[in-house]
Amino acid sequence: MSMTIPEGVTKAVAAPSLPVIAQALHWLTAALVLGLFGTGVMMKQLGEGHVADLLYLAHKTTGALLLCLILVRIGYRLFAHLSGRWQKGAASRPVHALLYLGLLVVPLLGWAGASSFGARQLLFGLSLPEIWSPEAGHADLLLTSHAWLAFGLIALVVVHIGVALGDYLTRDAKAD
Repeated sequence: MSMTIPEGVTKAVAAPSLPVIAQALHWLTAALVLGLFGTGVMMKQLGEGHVADLLYLAHKTTGALLLCLILVRIGYRLFAHLSGRWQKGAASRPVHALLYLGLLVVPLLGWAGASSFGARQLLFGLSLPEIWSPEAGHADLLLTSHAWLAFGLIALVVVHIGVALGDYLTRDAKAD
């Protein structure tokens, strides 16, 4: 007795999903980015006061955590040889590359801006090392660049979601 696998099933199996660790890192990154964007907008709208100060501390602490997480993700991708799992379409690789670049540059600009502003304190009594001298006087430029690139990063996230949806719908249509 011969068993054959329907064509649609073999195509669905041919595209393996990411390991659970990679999925967890992905969704943790997504949650942190959305949380950072929300707190960034809220703290700028509030301006000054106790709540704004607490949001600034939470934003900087979460940004430092995101930077560490992105370094872990990059290391994991290289170690686990996950680079070949991206969709081979026209937009997927450049979008992922720009996302990783943005996820590195935006927190680094925020850190440099906070350092230049002289506000390196984090939650839990922690403090960021100084990477930009307050005497240089570039805090406004660094923090404005940080904010604009954060908006660009959110735009890339929207494109990423569109590419992922397109990939999902294409794979789902091929499986039928």
